[in-house]
Amino acid sequence: MSKYSVRNGNNMPLQAPLIPDPFVPYKCPGNRSLNVYCRVEQAALDAYLAPTPFKAAGDVILVYISDFTACDKIPFMDAGLVVPVSYMGRTGGYFLFEYEDEDAAIAAGRDLWGYPKKFGTIDLLENESGVRGTVTRKNTTIISLECQFSDEVNFPKPATTPHLNIHVQPGPDGKVLSRRIIERDTSPDFKLTREHKGSASAALRSLSTDPLAEFEPIEILGATYVVGDFYATEANGWGRTIGTC
Repeated sequence: MSKYSVRNGNNMPLQAPLIPDPFVPYKCPGNRSLNVYCRVEQAALDAYLAPTPFKAAGDVILVYISDFTACDKIPFMDAGLVVPVSYMGRTGGYFLFEYEDEDAAIAAGRDLWGYPKKFGTIDLLENESGVRGTVTRKNTTIISLECQFSDEVNFPKPATTPHLNIHVQPGPDGKVLSRRIIERDTSPDFKLTREHKGSASAALRSLSTDPLAEFEPIEILGATYVVGDFYATEANGWGRTIGTC
């Protein structure tokens, strides 16, 4: 093995950063996403948004699993729950829970843009008639999604972009150093290859620190399965601070 060239990075460890520096731009050809749209109890949304400046934009959330294993910077799988929200005249998607299977991807999303990523084992399997996926954390399957392709399924899809995250930075004294609202939207650069829609099922289970079952769907509107080329460009791949809270 050749001798390592010591770095002076923008994240730790300085000499050999966990997060690729710079992280943007990056791309993922053949990115695959299963998106299930679920109606949930309004009271649950209101309770979980209470610590934030956001207001729920309805009672429908997005539960998704996405395959970024062809990413040129860090191959990873991704999944989560996204709540459509409003904030200061904006609408977008607030990531309430998110899971990935690669430590550098988790750190990048948390440190740079406030995505609430935790570790999980994720799969997404496609066949001729549909697609299914799961998220497992601490030996428990906390998300299980399935879609059967059908052109006859039609349903409204709430806006989940731009992403509106709350980046919380704890201080060394145990207090909160900063809470910044970060907006990010890579969707203008996504190149769609194909898209299916269909009927869907979704099951959510809780752990002591992952209370997903409180958002168990009371109605599943449907699903989309989207395949295309993802790009985080210099123009749209970075985020920007739009407020504090």
